[in-house]
Amino acid sequence: MRRGLALFGILAILLAILPTVNAATISYNFDPETILPTEWGDEIVNGHPANLTLTILTNTSQPFTASSFPDPANTSISVTVQFLDSLGLAVDVTGDGVEDTFTATENATNPGVYEVSITTNARPGEYTMRIHAIATDANTGEVLDEGTLDVQVYISEPYWATCWADEGDKLQIGSLSIELDTLNDRGAVLVLGSNLVTLSPDDSGIICTQVDLDGDGVATDWMFVKRTEDGPAEIKFYSRNESIIPVEPGDTIKVSGDKVIREAWLKNNRQFRQIILWDQSPFAWIKAVDYYIIPSKNIRDWKEGWGRGYSGKVTVIKRTTWFGLFARDEKVFEGNIFGRNVKIDDTWDLFGRWFWNKARFGWGWEVYRGIARMIYPSSYELKFRNAAIPAELDFRGKITLPNLFGESVDWNALIIGENTTAS
Repeated sequence: MRRGLALFGILAILLAILPTVNAATISYNFDPETILPTEWGDEIVNGHPANLTLTILTNTSQPFTASSFPDPANTSISVTVQFLDSLGLAVDVTGDGVEDTFTATENATNPGVYEVSITTNARPGEYTMRIHAIATDANTGEVLDEGTLDVQVYISEPYWATCWADEGDKLQIGSLSIELDTLNDRGAVLVLGSNLVTLSPDDSGIICTQVDLDGDGVATDWMFVKRTEDGPAEIKFYSRNESIIPVEPGDTIKVSGDKVIREAWLKNNRQFRQIILWDQSPFAWIKAVDYYIIPSKNIRDWKEGWGRGYSGKVTVIKRTTWFGLFARDEKVFEGNIFGRNVKIDDTWDLFGRWFWNKARFGWGWEVYRGIARMIYPSSYELKFRNAAIPAELDFRGKITLPNLFGESVDWNALIIGENTTAS
């Protein structure tokens, strides 16, 4: 009995370490100019052909082509691409209601190299792209060699926007007005235009629907609603219509008691705007506390991907001035503000509320426009600057005292910044 168990154990080990037979190897690459490369993975954009090249080797490391098999004339080669949902099921990604299979063709001068162009019209989101290669005997149907490669990809539209909203908030995007009524685990209730709509999560827990953002009467755009840990709901919109990005960014202002609620843009295309909270309290001539909101000018701090929407580096500097002469600077915040509420000194709140993304093929996503919401005491005045150098900002105090308890503020690095362009 023990000898039998020992032999069984040895056999199991041998089977585990022996190379797998009938396993072709597949490698792939997209033409980067036809997709959006991101740090999370490649993105395919609906309506734009994504060109995919596959290099396939047999289990003996020969090119995966008919001539690599014993009877080339009777060897049938098939290389296909399908997209799977989160449940592992092949799905329709072209919008015709039928599960899609894209067939790759072999390059005429490079045996074992296959090419396929993929054009999608699918709901934005994550998919498994399954590449399958199989060689069979055309007479008997015997599988001579076979290989599969699964790759995670994201399918998107060329424009998408994200807004964070609380229940009861109203917003406008394109021609559509939206009010978020309620959001919980069972779904969302919204007012879309004049219609009360209830949305339930699908089998994978996603709450989404198609909407009309350009007012043509056809719901071809996508809206996703998601709960967040920090409280506000995350509402995303995907579209092929650039009109979802307002022509003018626009600022809004509302006064509630001794508080001011203001939404203002920090980034608009390649413009970066600094916002100053300027202390206008009665005793500011004795001691003034001003705040400087400074967006990063490094374009790579505004890159996005895979619908995440949490980039956009912002620095907040607190400047305390005594008698309009002596000043001390302190960095009180640095990081992303979008989708999170940042409390500054228990005095005011900074919240990244809106941003719009634009696809840049071959490079990735860039936050085209970012808007912040500030809630601050009415004793502050907001000043807006498009400063290229620190001298173009407003400062109190001609003598800057050293910061004994923290790092010094490098105003040149903050305002001049790094290279703001990317090819």
